[in-house]
Amino acid sequence: MPRPPVPTGRRRLLAALVLCLALALVASAGGRAAPGDGRDEPVPLGEAAQAGPLRMRVVEALTGDEATALVTDASDQNGPPREGATYVAVRLGVENTGAAPVRLDTGDFVVTGPSGFVRRFVGAAPPDPAIDAVVEPGASHEGWVVLGAPADEPGLLLVFDSLVLDGDWADRVFALTDGAAVPPVATPAAERDDAGVVPSDPAPLGTAVTTEQWQVEILEVVEGGAVYDLYAPGDIRVTALGAEDAADEAPWLALNIRVTNVGVGDAPASLPTTAFMLVDQEGDTPPNALFLTPPNPDLAGEYYPGTSRDGWVAFEIPATHVATGSTVVRFLPFRTDTDSRYLDYAG
Repeated sequence: MPRPPVPTGRRRLLAALVLCLALALVASAGGRAAPGDGRDEPVPLGEAAQAGPLRMRVVEALTGDEATALVTDASDQNGPPREGATYVAVRLGVENTGAAPVRLDTGDFVVTGPSGFVRRFVGAAPPDPAIDAVVEPGASHEGWVVLGAPADEPGLLLVFDSLVLDGDWADRVFALTDGAAVPPVATPAAERDDAGVVPSDPAPLGTAVTTEQWQVEILEVVEGGAVYDLYAPGDIRVTALGAEDAADEAPWLALNIRVTNVGVGDAPASLPTTAFMLVDQEGDTPPNALFLTPPNPDLAGEYYPGTSRDGWVAFEIPATHVATGSTVVRFLPFRTDTDSRYLDYAG
């Protein structure tokens, strides 16, 4: 039995719906669906945007002396920011428009800017009320988050990157100053090469090696007791061990390394503390090798494409490894990566 014809009005409605769906698919595949999807079009300061089940806006953003006064007054445990840095204190308003409670935490937020490096926890207690809370469906919450950034970096951006909402469907970028924006990177900063691909022929000191994602180069080598002197006097993370530990039979080694994310686009890549590791001439890691908390600035972190940064990694070298005479480190951010590189730090 033939189907009855669809009325003209309904055909037009169906065609319009199909067109809207097609446009939505195109936008999701190759364009920005809304402000805040990327650093090139952040949510303007003071405006609200949907971040997954949350409707969120930056109510107030402070840096410099204003932020320092606010943060140091919040707790007697909060000291001033270290030289060359500033606190970034942001007051956020949040409404849960979803159907389930959402937990908010300071760790859900990061600060970045034109430098492209992502900055998370600074360890400072936020002013009251803090953003940390469980927001029930239909409820609203307002609170502070405290982060840090270089004092001279303009155009700061706040990124909501939830620790409990999986994936990036709820991620949102907010401008902390009027006009703040960073365009995506279209051209790689460097092309992949074949330097240092085998441990028996490592790249010489001062030579950069480039993978599909990263370019790395050892800039400075510090050994023994001199490593101890790289830490600030009040930095008890490592200095509590004592200067003698830096020069005993398991001496310390610190490497200052320049890292560049040579990728393209607008998605940050993570560089873990374990990206660099001591190895012998066969590429094997020594047993009982220890990572030390590195001097500031720490090399580990998240890098947007085009971002370059100089930072430290540090090791305690086992006596058994010292005896091999090896001066090679392996660069391999994750075990699942397939492009190991080897660099000789002895020159």
